[in-house]
Amino acid sequence: MQNGFEVDDNDVIYKDVVIIGNGPSGICLSYMLAGNWPYYNGEPHPGDDMLTARLRFYTTGNEECGDVSDDANIDVTTNNRRQCSKPGRTQGGLAHSTRSKLECLSSGIEGRGGGRPLALLMDQLQHPCVDAGLDVASLLDWSSADEHPEHRIVDHVVLGKGQPGGAWQSMDPNVLTISLSRWMSLPDLDLRHWEKLVEVEHLQKSVLAESDIYARLEKLSVCKASSRVSMGTVAAYYKDYVRRKGLKQYFRCGTTVTSVRPNPESKGGYNWIVDGYENKSGKRFRYWCKRAVLATGSTDLSNHLNIPGENMNPKWVTHDLNDLETRLGRLVDEYEFDLFSSEKPLTVGQELTDEQIPPVLVIGAGLSAADAIMAARFRGIPVLHAFRHTLNEWGKQTAERITTSYDRLQWLPDSIYPEYHKVYEMMADGGTNYSLYKSLPGYTLVSLCENRENGNTHTRRTATLAAPDGRLHTFKVSIAAILIGYKPDLSYLEGGGIGLGKFASKPINSKSNPIEIDDFTYEVINAPVKGLYALGPLVGNNFVRFVLGGALGILAHILHTTNT
Repeated sequence: MQNGFEVDDNDVIYKDVVIIGNGPSGICLSYMLAGNWPYYNGEPHPGDDMLTARLRFYTTGNEECGDVSDDANIDVTTNNRRQCSKPGRTQGGLAHSTRSKLECLSSGIEGRGGGRPLALLMDQLQHPCVDAGLDVASLLDWSSADEHPEHRIVDHVVLGKGQPGGAWQSMDPNVLTISLSRWMSLPDLDLRHWEKLVEVEHLQKSVLAESDIYARLEKLSVCKASSRVSMGTVAAYYKDYVRRKGLKQYFRCGTTVTSVRPNPESKGGYNWIVDGYENKSGKRFRYWCKRAVLATGSTDLSNHLNIPGENMNPKWVTHDLNDLETRLGRLVDEYEFDLFSSEKPLTVGQELTDEQIPPVLVIGAGLSAADAIMAARFRGIPVLHAFRHTLNEWGKQTAERITTSYDRLQWLPDSIYPEYHKVYEMMADGGTNYSLYKSLPGYTLVSLCENRENGNTHTRRTATLAAPDGRLHTFKVSIAAILIGYKPDLSYLEGGGIGLGKFASKPINSKSNPIEIDDFTYEVINAPVKGLYALGPLVGNNFVRFVLGGALGILAHILHTTNT
C-alpha cells in the first residue's frame, strides 16, 4: 500500500462519500446518492403473499392492514386476502427505512447471492420470481430529486481505473454473459429497453424512409424475452447508463487509488483519506471524506499456483482468458504457415493432430476454463484439461451429476447454456467420445519447463503433472492456461485488507472469505473507524442483480446517521 504523499491542504477535496470502483456496484450506489430513490409500487408479489403483506403494512402506515408477525394469522389466500390500500410514492419510499423495517421486510426471503437478506429483498422487488423463470415487471418505481425536492442528494465521487462499467470494459466483448440480460440491468433502465432505445436512435439517424422507420419501430415496441447478451453489449450499457442518468458529474474515471486510510485528524467528521493519481497525467489527488465505500470487485488479479516455471515463461504461460484467445490465434497462424505452405487455409473445425501441434494445457474447472476449452477446439487445437476432481467423482456421465459439482451451473437450464453443459459432459467422459480433448481429473500441475530441442532454434515446452496416485507425468504443450479464478486487488488498504474478512488472518475472497459487513447497513464490521462500507462481490454478492440491496442499505444508513 502506498500510504500517501505530500499534498497541500489547499489541494484537498472534501466529499461526503468517496466510492472506490466504477463498476455496476459503484454506478448503482451513485444513482441512489444522486437523489434517485426506490418506492414500492403497491402491486402484489406474485410468489410471496407474506412479503406483499409486510410491504403494504410498512409502506402505507395503515394499521387496518394488521400485524404481519407470525402470530397475526393473516388470511393470505387468493379469495380472502386483506385489501390494503396501495401506497403513495411518499408513503412507499424505501430510502428512509429504519433498520428494524428493513429487517422485517427481508425476513423469510430465500434465494441466492451469498444470503445477504437485503440483497435478496431488493432482488425480489426488482426481479419478482426470477429464479422460477418468470419475467414479471418490477415492483419498484424510481423518483428523482427533481420530482421530490425532499430527496437528499449526497455529495460524492466515483473513482475508477477505466470507463464506467469497471471490469466489464476489459472483458471479451464477444463472449456471452452467464446471467440473463434482465439480471444485468441497473435501476430504472432495463437493459432490454436500453437496447430498444439505442436501436430507435440509430434508426432515426439512418437514411431509411420514414415509413420503413415506423415499421421497424413497431416491431421494436414488443419487448423481447430476457436472454444472454454479449459482454460488449453489457459494457456499452453500463457506460451509457451513466450518461443517460446524468451521473457523469460524479464520475472521475482514469484514476488509480493508492491508499484508503483513517484520517488521524478527523476534522469535521471527515474520517477517511483517499489518495490516488490520474493515470494519464500522473497528477496526484487527495480526498477527505466522511464515508468511503469499497466497490472494486473481485477480478483484478489472477490466482497463481506458485509452482516452478509458472512465472518464468510468460511467452506461453497465461492466467488470462482474453490473453489466451490472442495466443490461440497466433498459434494457428504459425502452424498454418508451417504445415499448409501450399496456401490451403485451415478451415473452422479442421483438426490439427498432436503430431502437428502440441495441445493447450488448461488448468481449472470453472467458466473461464470451459471458455478456454471451447476456444481451443473451435480453432482445431487439441486440449489437455486438468482439474481437481477425482475419477470416482466424475464416474457418472449424466448431465445432472455433472452440474451438481458446480454451484454456478447446477440451477441453469441446459437449453440456455448448452456450451457449458457440453464442456462438463466432456469432463465426465474423459475425452473418449470427444475429439481434440483429453481430461486429467485429479491431476495437479507440478512444474512448467522450456528447453531447446535437438540444438535447434525450436523449443520444447513441457508440463509435469502429478496423477491422483502420486506418479508424475510429463506432457508436451504449446500453451499453458492456468485459469483458477481471480482475487480482488486491495493493495490500497492497510495489509491488503487482511483482517476485514470473516477469517481475519486470511486474504479477502468473494466466495470463501468476503469482507464482513453489517447485513443492513453494509458497514465494514472490522474497520478501524466508522464510515467504511463495502458492497458487491467484495461482500459475496457476486451477481449484478444483488448489488441493489447494498446500495439501499448504505443510502438508508447515511440518511439516518447524518444531521441535515
